[in-house]
Amino acid sequence: MRSKPTAVFMAFGTKGDVYPIAAIAAAFACDQEQYQVVFITHSAHENLRVHLRANKVMYIPVSSPPVVSPLEHYGKMELSFSAHKREIIQKHRYDCTSIIEDIFGDGSVEGDGIAINFFALEGWSLAELFQVRCIVVAPYVVPYSAPSSFERQFRKEHPDLYNHLQEAPSDK
Repeated sequence: MRSKPTAVFMAFGTKGDVYPIAAIAAAFACDQEQYQVVFITHSAHENLRVHLRANKVMYIPVSSPPVVSPLEHYGKMELSFSAHKREIIQKHRYDCTSIIEDIFGDGSVEGDGIAINFFALEGWSLAELFQVRCIVVAPYVVPYSAPSSFERQFRKEHPDLYNHLQEAPSDK
């Protein structure tokens, strides 16, 4: 049974998607020493292991590639690109589930949580499954605003929610 709460940071994608989350995990581990901090990402980002270990973050690789290209040769010529991609996704999800089960499978500790980037949305479902808190971490500004028709469309599709949000105090 664990005595310390665990903070899992799960980030998938290319370096630009993963490295900022790794930096946040390392900073969190330095600042919040009462946590065991774990970082889950593609094995292609193995070079992060040394930096993370120096900051007391456990690195756990997942074998799926950051990007799957239809132009690559996969060795199994009988598989179509779509079939190969489905195979990768299925193994990726299995690996993620196994890792999270190893971490939280014996029950959660107060303070446990998972922080994910937008390419690690399976972490959200796994957090629900293991009843731990989950947040999405996006350490960059989204470079666009909602389309001009967003409010009108939202009001049309979700009138009750729209009215509730309109009536809420501005500080909530």
